[in-house]
Amino acid sequence: MRQSRRTTGSLVLLSVTIIVAVMYELLPVGLLGSIASEFEVSEQQAGLLVSAFSVIVVIGSIPLSAMTARFDARVTLAVVLGIFCLSAAVMAVSPSLDLAIVARALGGAAHAVIFTPVYRIALSLVPHRHSVAATTVSAGNALALALGVPFATALGVAWGWRVPFLVIAVTFAALIVAVVLFVPSHAGATEERFTTRTVLTAAVEPALLRVASTVVVILLAQFLTYTYVEPLLRGAGVLEEQVGPVLLGYGIASVAGLLIASRTAASRPAATLRIAVGFIIAALLLVSTMRDSAIGVTVAVILWGLGFGMLPVLLQVLALKASHRLPAAAAPVSNTAFNIGITLGAIIGGQVIALLSFGGLGFVSAGILVVVLGVASVPGWLPRDRPAPLP
Repeated sequence: MRQSRRTTGSLVLLSVTIIVAVMYELLPVGLLGSIASEFEVSEQQAGLLVSAFSVIVVIGSIPLSAMTARFDARVTLAVVLGIFCLSAAVMAVSPSLDLAIVARALGGAAHAVIFTPVYRIALSLVPHRHSVAATTVSAGNALALALGVPFATALGVAWGWRVPFLVIAVTFAALIVAVVLFVPSHAGATEERFTTRTVLTAAVEPALLRVASTVVVILLAQFLTYTYVEPLLRGAGVLEEQVGPVLLGYGIASVAGLLIASRTAASRPAATLRIAVGFIIAALLLVSTMRDSAIGVTVAVILWGLGFGMLPVLLQVLALKASHRLPAAAAPVSNTAFNIGITLGAIIGGQVIALLSFGGLGFVSAGILVVVLGVASVPGWLPRDRPAPLP
């Protein structure tokens, strides 16, 4: 019983770690206006704080994860959290956008690695239960969206945009202590041999690369619009002090989506993914058609959160199922794919704004997802669902 409680406690701590890491990744999203104003740059330029972070993750995730694969997973996780802490602290005191981008790039290097030790520890604690490991990570993603952006926005409005970064730096420091004290020393030790070569070999499996390409395009469509959700909401008439509560509604809805998807993630992830993508398409179309109504766009954004909350656990389970040689190798590949999508989404979103204004974002995102839905329906593209049980 004590061992079971310790395992559960360790999984919760891993989920909290992902919450804080993803929260830091997305922290500028709700603060772009304030950051741009203080640094006297445009909101599109401030968006580089999101894309610069993601570019480093894209470049470094697979090679850095492969390089660190031979080291103790718990020690690796503690070191990575220390780098996160330094990045957030420098960001909190940055006098210019240039230094802020450097600080975010440092955080991107940490984010490039973090999912690998987390997955290694989770899979060692619950071996052969991939959906539990994926849900541990995905719950962190969903809760980061629920708590992170709204929390940062509220703090930023009340105390200035630097305070959320200072708070999260302190939180990373506390997590280092928690990992050292409460994660079992043997955690991360599995039957598979983790070396640079085994990780790189597992990372290029065709099935895993198909899932990764699907992740890239879905996240591109998501962040093409979501990166600019704060100015989009304000353009619809949502008051600055109401943006945080609206994003909190988005986040709470995303947690509900996670809970819904978790019921079928282990047995029917591909079918559930197609349903979720279809729901998001409808929500994004509603976001754009209701862009002149504060109430309408608020409802649309919350529905969007419900749909998107379903995706992380489904995409993680599909990546794990597609990685036949070494399931934990799915972590750097999936992380790379997520951040390629985030980076391209932020960049392309800025171009869409320049061409079509904020009102065009949702339409373009929905159009991209229609293509994804078609490709994901091609037999053999995604790992097969389990056969339905006979009546």
